[in-house]
Amino acid sequence: MMLGYHFFDYRDNIQNFKPAFFSIPHIIFIVLALVGTPLACFFLRKINHKKIDIFLKVFSIFVVVMEVTIILWDTLNQIKLGVGFDAGTELPLYACSLFIYTLLGAAWGKGKIKEYSLSFLTTAGIPCGLVGIMYTSSLNNYPFWTFGAFYTMYFHLSMFATGMFLLFTRYKKLEWIDMIRAWFPVLILSIIATPVNYTYGADYMQTYSAKGVPLLSSFASLLASNNLRWLFTIIMTALYIPIAAIPVCISKLIDFIVKKVGDKKIKPESNDAEAKQVSETEN
Repeated sequence: MMLGYHFFDYRDNIQNFKPAFFSIPHIIFIVLALVGTPLACFFLRKINHKKIDIFLKVFSIFVVVMEVTIILWDTLNQIKLGVGFDAGTELPLYACSLFIYTLLGAAWGKGKIKEYSLSFLTTAGIPCGLVGIMYTSSLNNYPFWTFGAFYTMYFHLSMFATGMFLLFTRYKKLEWIDMIRAWFPVLILSIIATPVNYTYGADYMQTYSAKGVPLLSSFASLLASNNLRWLFTIIMTALYIPIAAIPVCISKLIDFIVKKVGDKKIKPESNDAEAKQVSETEN
């Protein structure tokens, strides 16, 4: 192959490539994602909600299959290298893994399960997906045109686009309580991930050392050096509440502006009608 590697080559088998993070293809991907996603959601905003139900069910199965595929692919390559399964990196306990679980909850769940799942997808899920699009860390280990890079880009774009799609179609209308509801899936996964982190020194949900995150990783090291790593875990888990608040605030601001503009359009018309009615009465 002219590129010197194949699409499914594993990172340890790819030699002499320049990291594609913020390369021209990556920048093009970011621009297309940020511009194309809202446009696509706008054009699809009137889609029937029953069709969205079907889409969520089909897409949730596809996302699970893809996640199992990447875990098996990564593990098999690790076995070939004599490493084997790594519980500190291979388990789906990352913050972004919540996209898989909440998508399943939104597609197949009922009552509070569906309600809380939709809350996460349309609040914290959007900024988390957006960060993954902007900061595609796998491009430090894989060339752009490889499965390892493709999976990360596809996954976070799906996370971002799904939340936006559910908002544009009014399948989910955000309320202030949704930023709290969205935190419950985070809390549940954190309860599972935290013992794994402290057992294996892993960094699932970035609640152990926030590796690779500027400032937060330094803060984690500072607390850990003072035997306060547990405090960092609590702070990072709570941080998802203000993250979830961002889309809610933006949604409320847009609703406020639309309402104000609508009121201004209606008011002159109603004044004209009243004036006409008074004139007819006087005549």
